[in-house]
Amino acid sequence: MYKIVVTNDDGIHALGIHKLVKSLEGIAEIIVVAPDTERSAEGHRITVREGLTVKQVDFHGMNDVKAWAVNGTPADCVKMALNVILKGRPDLVISGINAGVNLGKDIYYSGTVSAAREAVIYEIPAIAVSYDNHFHKDDFGEVEKLVRPVWEEIKIHDIPVDVLINMNIPHVKADELKGVVVTGLDIHHYRDRIDERPGAFGVPEYWLDREYSELKKIKNNDYHMIKNKYITMTPIHIDSTDYKFIKKMEKWKVIKKNLLAEE
Repeated sequence: MYKIVVTNDDGIHALGIHKLVKSLEGIAEIIVVAPDTERSAEGHRITVREGLTVKQVDFHGMNDVKAWAVNGTPADCVKMALNVILKGRPDLVISGINAGVNLGKDIYYSGTVSAAREAVIYEIPAIAVSYDNHFHKDDFGEVEKLVRPVWEEIKIHDIPVDVLINMNIPHVKADELKGVVVTGLDIHHYRDRIDERPGAFGVPEYWLDREYSELKKIKNNDYHMIKNKYITMTPIHIDSTDYKFIKKMEKWKVIKKNLLAEE
């Protein structure tokens, strides 16, 4: 039977992961392995200086779903799923549904995306799923209805094992959704803002925030399309090497030879 590992960064008790599992009912065997507490914005951090524990837990009373809580990061959870819990390899890993989108450069900070990336490191296809409800984290609307057709189609298509799909869902009703599109990343859809606030003993604290610029929206990329009521899907390759620039670097005087070209 088709087997899917489900994980997230909001924690195993989060509403989003429950919604994800409900949307997958009847499509595959589901194994949930997720952090025991919220681990948002931890990127691809892994635990190496302390031990990890794996505890089987009840998952919202769903008796047909086996679930384990891990005292680690999203990437840790994927490692535990593949090396400790499962016998054999799953067909797919899905991470989410995150409360709040992960667009553009968010993919480098997001624990949701990093869990999917960890699966790809193990050569297992993966999808990271996020929902545009950052300011209403308990409202997932009709997300189950929105994503169900995607799961049914993905099951019949092959995702390359060196690619993860970053998927973002607008906060709209099913009859308002305009469709599903494949997009690029809008890396520049926001800029950092640092807010200085009074801290303890007169030492200032610096809080990270964001500023969004309408002028910098790139049409047809993920930020623009989700704001226009489309589900966005962006394929992200695990190999970040810029092979085109390698050709230019070969002309540098300090470069003696292209080791990649050697047999």
